[in-house]
Amino acid sequence: MKNEIIFYMVPSSPWSFLSFNRIEKICNSYKLNLNLIPLDIFHLFEMNNIKMLSNRPLSVQKNRLNELQRWKDHLNIIFNIKPKFFPVNSIKACQLIISTSIIFPNDKDISIMLAKSLSEAVWVKDLNIDDSEVIFEILSQLVNDKDFENIKNTFHKEKTSSILKDNTIEAFKKNIFGVPSFIFNNQIFWGQDRIFFLEKEISRIYA
Repeated sequence: MKNEIIFYMVPSSPWSFLSFNRIEKICNSYKLNLNLIPLDIFHLFEMNNIKMLSNRPLSVQKNRLNELQRWKDHLNIIFNIKPKFFPVNSIKACQLIISTSIIFPNDKDISIMLAKSLSEAVWVKDLNIDDSEVIFEILSQLVNDKDFENIKNTFHKEKTSSILKDNTIEAFKKNIFGVPSFIFNNQIFWGQDRIFFLEKEISRIYA
């Protein structure tokens, strides 16, 4: 679709964290919808035969930190490249985002705000998003008490975990192998450093 950007992400990804503000700015500039798709990144890696970070060569791990520091400086943002809780399982956080989207199907901004807050919890505030108390506290700061209870109840339903599984399988079928990945006009743009090419394609269509 030419009126939306599909954003495959997980809050535990530093590269997803680095994408949020720029993707939102692009969507606002071109009046595009942002369709946030959380997925199970560990399972996606497994399906694509991609090694976990801790099992990758030491040279790759060191260069990753160098790149994160460069992007931190380039974007001039608060960003802890070595957070206290990393790697961290983001299944609960992703399911909470999905739960919010179920309760607010016509208001994607709430899910986006939650996803950003969960990402900041890892990469700015050194919080553990694999802790239910932590993620529910983050949610409570964004919605009223009634909506909080509705989202929390939905979080515990099988439907939420099923959607996460479906998101991951769908991503795999679309040749998504990592996050962030963006789809616009049936084209895949992998990585926050490809946002430049994503915007170039958007501007070509909307010029």
